[in-house]
Amino acid sequence: MSLSIGNRRYTGSKKALLEDIYESIAPYDKKGVVFADIFAGTGIVSAFMLQKGMNVIANDFLRSNWVAYQAWFGSGRFDTKKLKKIIEDFNLIDGEMLESNYFSEVYGEKYFSVADAKKIGYIRDLISHIDLTERERNILLSSLMYATDKIANTVGHFEHFLSSPPINKNVILHFPKIEKFKGKAKIYNMDANRLVRGIVCDIAYIDPPYNARQYINFYHVLENLIMWKKPTEFEGISMKFKRNHLKSDYSKSKAPIVFNDLIEKLQARIIVVSYNNTYTAKSSASNNKISEKQLMEILSKKGMVTTKEMKHKFFNSGKTDFQNHKEILYICKTNS
Repeated sequence: MSLSIGNRRYTGSKKALLEDIYESIAPYDKKGVVFADIFAGTGIVSAFMLQKGMNVIANDFLRSNWVAYQAWFGSGRFDTKKLKKIIEDFNLIDGEMLESNYFSEVYGEKYFSVADAKKIGYIRDLISHIDLTERERNILLSSLMYATDKIANTVGHFEHFLSSPPINKNVILHFPKIEKFKGKAKIYNMDANRLVRGIVCDIAYIDPPYNARQYINFYHVLENLIMWKKPTEFEGISMKFKRNHLKSDYSKSKAPIVFNDLIEKLQARIIVVSYNNTYTAKSSASNNKISEKQLMEILSKKGMVTTKEMKHKFFNSGKTDFQNHKEILYICKTNS
């Protein structure tokens, strides 16, 4: 079984909307066009545009997402046969036979069974010490990250673990399906507002967080696994490490200010903003920090704006009762 970049549980994933997003920019898809995915998340939109032949700038503030971009569409060399053999050996490891390690001591009996957590931690240490190219290391890290996410004792994110105790699921890694794209990619791990000050593109796609739900809170376990700095101070029973430096201003009250700054500094002919109408959700954490009115006012200063509505299933943590959710694309043809 091969692993695709979209085989991951991720809040706000645009997997179901790829054709709609492309349809909105297809008239501007010319040879050599540069598409900037400013808040790229899983990278599925970037991968789709690379398949279409666009040159892509893919960026995300989380290192775990950056590693996935490097695995699937990075430029470094890798040996497929070598990596498949390593993954095959990893899969033969029996977590029950391993000694406890950092990962099992922190997350065992919470997000994973102790045996699974020991195997994950053991493999992560091995990846740090095996002789690999940078691309090969990122491929193995991505394979481990996706396998870890798949078996986690959660509802799809790491805000909390389930009350029922985790069972042994056996961590099985798969080799990523890495294809040759028509377009070329430039990959960044930066704050979006800093990034736009240094890039020029034809089409910019913007899909920032709009509510109070911080992505680092959802994926702190995977971020810790990838960064592997092994912090020892955690908050609460969910075991979140200190992460203020990774929290997004787009999930705070200052969101309209930072969004305005982003649009002002962005050098693009077409700006496409993906927006969801959760501003009437019953859960305050789901309410939008940027209103439709504010978004339209900011974009209208940049150029002419049209909209396209799409039905889309909204992430539900189990407490939010939200009907008739829609994803709205704001397409701005800039004055530049």
